[in-house]
Amino acid sequence: MPSAQLTLFEKRKRIVSITADSVTVGTIETADIRLTDLKKPLLLEIKFDEGHWWLLNPLRSSEIILNSKPAPLESKLCNQDEILAGGLRLLFEYQIKKKAIFDFSHHPSSDEALWKYFLEEGEFDEILINGADVIYVDYQGQLLQTPWRFSSDEFLNDKIHRSSKVTGGWGSWRLNRLLRFQAAVPPLVERPHISIRKAKKFALNFDELIKRKFGSFDQMEFIRHALSEKQNILISGGTSTGKTVLLRSLIEMMDPEERILLLEEEAEIDWPHPHLVSIECGRGNLSPAIIESLRMRPNRLIVSEVRGHEAFEMLQSMNTGHSGSLSTIHANSPRDAITRLETLILSNGTQLTVSAARRMIAQAINIIIHLNRNSDGERFIDGISRLSGIQNDTLLFSDPLSTEGRGLKQRISPIHSKDR
Repeated sequence: MPSAQLTLFEKRKRIVSITADSVTVGTIETADIRLTDLKKPLLLEIKFDEGHWWLLNPLRSSEIILNSKPAPLESKLCNQDEILAGGLRLLFEYQIKKKAIFDFSHHPSSDEALWKYFLEEGEFDEILINGADVIYVDYQGQLLQTPWRFSSDEFLNDKIHRSSKVTGGWGSWRLNRLLRFQAAVPPLVERPHISIRKAKKFALNFDELIKRKFGSFDQMEFIRHALSEKQNILISGGTSTGKTVLLRSLIEMMDPEERILLLEEEAEIDWPHPHLVSIECGRGNLSPAIIESLRMRPNRLIVSEVRGHEAFEMLQSMNTGHSGSLSTIHANSPRDAITRLETLILSNGTQLTVSAARRMIAQAINIIIHLNRNSDGERFIDGISRLSGIQNDTLLFSDPLSTEGRGLKQRISPIHSKDR
């Protein structure tokens, strides 16, 4: 979440830093920012959602003006937008992150030298090779096109076929826990493509995530308490939104006397806990591994990422005394995360009904933390949802932070059977 502030031009100018993902401004007593100079009732909300700042005018008041125009129910805010609230001038500002700049002056002398440079350069999180002459790198969260080139596609094809057994045009391999490769070769694609993903040599702990404004103060404190209360947490988000980073930071905060079993298809990083057993299961083997691992006396069971039939076994374990379990899932929203989890359960061959699958999810999952990434490459908590129950085969979502006094955010969102 980008840092933001609101300047109020009252009798004495007041500057208020916005540290939460939603603040209310108005004359009512429960407003986060009180406007004491105004006599008419007035209320507006400034909210960060889907990677952008928004102005909400919930009462559709004609007294709220955005850049000389009446504000609609919701408007996207830009840096240095001017808001008039009942004649009082407000100036909204947020910090714009400068585009990352990398020095591309290094000139490897050969194809092998360039390949070795990609593997050893610690500043790149990912290298995306789209044929010999189009190469991008992920540098400080931003994709930058490089001036580097390989001499031919044949060099890349040779690397792929020497390193992996290509099946159906796909190849994958790794050198160690720090380097993973995924490739596609003709005729699946016109030219060889290689994605090189690197595990970070350092990872942020929870306090460092707070300093970097990964989430608002309320969000981070809520997560801290949910972890200590051993609630079952599902972390959702797209690719490279920080799911593993957050998961690692939560594991680091767990009681060192707790025995943790962590299951992953491919081991990626070292997990910072003295009593953690990391089990590398291999592709397609997570489901039986969950069953076997329950015989190893875990206090908490963690599945690094759920993406297949193991979803059923994971939820079964959460429902049989293994509270405080965590997992991650690829999804575009908390609602999508639960819908995808439901689909994975129904596809595992157990012939569950939709109703039974939803009851299973409602009993197992307590909290969903959804992550996102903006155009500047900044990763942040986009929202936290509580799975608050099921009614008439409808899963109910609620905003757990709404009970902390931000009334505008309070809502319950159902997933109906007809949504499937």
